[in-house]
Amino acid sequence: MSKVEINKPAPLFTLDDFEGNAVSLAEYAGKKNVFLVFNRGFMWPFCQKHMAQLRQDYDKFVAKDIEIIVVGPEKASAFAGYWAEHELPYVGLPDPNHSVLKLYGQEVNLFKLGRMPAQVVIDKNGVALYTHYGKSMSDIPNNDELLNSV
Repeated sequence: MSKVEINKPAPLFTLDDFEGNAVSLAEYAGKKNVFLVFNRGFMWPFCQKHMAQLRQDYDKFVAKDIEIIVVGPEKASAFAGYWAEHELPYVGLPDPNHSVLKLYGQEVNLFKLGRMPAQVVIDKNGVALYTHYGKSMSDIPNNDELLNSV
């Protein structure tokens, strides 16, 4: 799996959100910056904390014209339940087949209990401005670092 390179076009993809609506990275071109969050799963405390931090600062992302899209390995029902329980305002894309997770190079490390967190910020032109590939389950950048990348 190759990782996304800074200042290069981000790989295009289309996935259905947890409500069955198709979401395509291409639909944001020329309209919004995109912050892709690749999580490990909602059962992990660090992922739960990250989802809460994103919700807390959501208005700051909106002010910078950034759409947050969370991609994870769970099924649609897990996403729907988590989004409803935590009232998350951003986009959630289940990827149980790991197609986009692989496309973006999210690392799987069995010695560290599975998928490592990853983040990619993509500008309105579809170019990756920022990437972070976590080395542990707690290796997640703070929101200010992400907001300053745009």
